[in-house]
Amino acid sequence: MRRVLYILLTLLGFCQVTIAQQDLFLTQQIFSRGNINPAGVGNTGDVDIFLMGRLQWLGVEHAPKTLLLNASNYFKRIQSGVGLTVYHDALGVGHSMTEVKAEYSYQIDLNPRWILSMGVSAGAYWGIYDPLANSLDKENERDVLDLPKDRVCVASPDFGLGFELTSKDWTFGVSCTHIQNNQSLSYKSDRHFYGYAVRAIELNGEWDMLVDFGYMNRNKVHVADLGALLFYRRLFWGGLSWRPDIVNGCNPSYLSALLGFEYKILRFGYVYECGLGKNSTLPSNTHEVLLSFRIGKRS
Repeated sequence: MRRVLYILLTLLGFCQVTIAQQDLFLTQQIFSRGNINPAGVGNTGDVDIFLMGRLQWLGVEHAPKTLLLNASNYFKRIQSGVGLTVYHDALGVGHSMTEVKAEYSYQIDLNPRWILSMGVSAGAYWGIYDPLANSLDKENERDVLDLPKDRVCVASPDFGLGFELTSKDWTFGVSCTHIQNNQSLSYKSDRHFYGYAVRAIELNGEWDMLVDFGYMNRNKVHVADLGALLFYRRLFWGGLSWRPDIVNGCNPSYLSALLGFEYKILRFGYVYECGLGKNSTLPSNTHEVLLSFRIGKRS
């Protein structure tokens, strides 16, 4: 069984970089959106540092792993936010994608209630295949799997564009990442489109709710994200998120349970994710861990 999983993971990584890497739709993305929408940087008005790790199929050797860093700041004098994103995705045995990009947003006060943010991002990403990571028992398996015999590293520029409309209770956003790529290329991410709406609801003095709808499109892939979080005294939260493939009758899809807390400048979150439909046969032990710091600034 372990041998079968190893070969499947090798094929998973190779197929993803051959067809082009798809951005990972992270469950806790509502807390920090800089990597999918540059217009989202600086919208808290504070210095914000957001770290997330995703471990897919924990316990399976060479299973996919993702690390994400979003850092942002807002400068009131020039009504601008700046951000930095570092993203690393280990796709399978020997395959990885790393991205580094800077974001800038400009905010316009439409009226006392609504703010419009317009953002751009620019950077680079690297698609890598390392043949030394594939410790195959038999060398002819490399030919069977059609794996490259030499190390591959492809660097590409990366650009993004986005808009975000926010108020006290609502957030709407649309964006496009990898805007320069209009087709799938080996070791390159092609164009992604995102849209989202988030509604904050104050239930009473102790309870609040956050309801979100997200959408991601890449080529013929269409994924939705429906979620709800319940906050107690704005210290603890819990909720559910459902992420279906809306083209194929919501099959496959993912269901996630979220728990977290925040205290002063610290926020910690945890997600357990399991696959439904066609994905129900895969190991159901995928985890996301969030750690973020929000540092307020003097007026």
